[in-house]
Amino acid sequence: MMTLPLVLALAAVAAPAERLNALAFDNGAVLLSEGGSYGEGVGGWSAWNLTDGSEAKGWCSPQGKPTGLEFVWDLDTSWELQAFVVSTRNLQEGEYPGISAKTVELQLGSGGQFRKIGAFQVGKGERKEYPLPKGTTARQVKVVIAANHGNREFTEIAELEMYGARGAPVATPKIAGDYQTNYGPMRFAQEGDEVYGCYDWTEGAAVSGTLTGRNARVVWTEYPGGGVRQGTATFTVSPDGRNLWGVWFEHGEIQGVWAGPRAEPGEGPKCTPRRVSRMEALRKEGRLVLYGIRFDSGSDIPTSESDATLDSLSAMLKENPEVRVRIEGHTDSTNTDAYNLDLSQRRAQKVLSALVKRGIDAKRLEPKGFGRAKPLADNATAQGRALNRRVEISLVP
Repeated sequence: MMTLPLVLALAAVAAPAERLNALAFDNGAVLLSEGGSYGEGVGGWSAWNLTDGSEAKGWCSPQGKPTGLEFVWDLDTSWELQAFVVSTRNLQEGEYPGISAKTVELQLGSGGQFRKIGAFQVGKGERKEYPLPKGTTARQVKVVIAANHGNREFTEIAELEMYGARGAPVATPKIAGDYQTNYGPMRFAQEGDEVYGCYDWTEGAAVSGTLTGRNARVVWTEYPGGGVRQGTATFTVSPDGRNLWGVWFEHGEIQGVWAGPRAEPGEGPKCTPRRVSRMEALRKEGRLVLYGIRFDSGSDIPTSESDATLDSLSAMLKENPEVRVRIEGHTDSTNTDAYNLDLSQRRAQKVLSALVKRGIDAKRLEPKGFGRAKPLADNATAQGRALNRRVEISLVP
């Protein structure tokens, strides 16, 4: 009979690593243009739901325009693409017969120039994965809704996915600057992969976080009535640098779009961004989210992109030799509980080892894996899962 620890170990080893979806906003994809949607923002039936990482909510065409609609995404770099996925699960076939997409045309290219890859067929309530020819590469993706199953008013799709691997490094975006957003004028500052900023929605409102590829993952904080209101958000800048676009979360649930164009001279916010040191933030909040420590899917080895954050963290600990911290590993809900708990513990231990190599006494560090037990955002979407995959440090008395 197998002992419980052995059963858990086998469960952890058996779970497959999550594949990279090039169309996910979390992986740097930006929707450049859309042919139309029944909804807007991140609400029901909007274009956002085509690639939000969930089949629970889908996209619907505007009434009277069921076909011929085009959607174009800019990827964060050139990708080597392996498979294209179309899902028509969980749609409104019972109420609107024939509403599911039937033929979806895929075009790939770069710089606005595209080549047709194929027209892919999908049935009602079906999820189909289409392998792409070896050597297929692209920087931009165009999808055309060519036909549905007969409904003359609407077409719906649950999800589009594009799996592969990056073929080149991601250029560091320039997010610094002033923007006119739907939550007031906003200003971002940028130092390496660290970003911070402020916005005029309420007095003292601020954001701080880390660049991960094309995206900035941040914690936003407001102080209404002397209290503290806090959540998370993910931002990116359009390829031409003119527009900020993001989504924000509170109480773990996606709340809406946070976006706007760059402000004209003199129209920026009244606030001034203040860079809060990691030590100051740690002492004030008792914990600190470190999105700059990154891992490949399923791996417990910090990537080379993590070096800057690890160097900064070790310097902070050297400057404050009395401080002891717990290194916390957190995962999303992908894979089993046993797998996630094991992976998060191994990641916390490897971060500890990386700090020890940088001269930090191991007695000041305590590794702890929490798996999926403490999400910051909704695991139902790819963006929420990305915010949940993180390393935190917390003060130890």
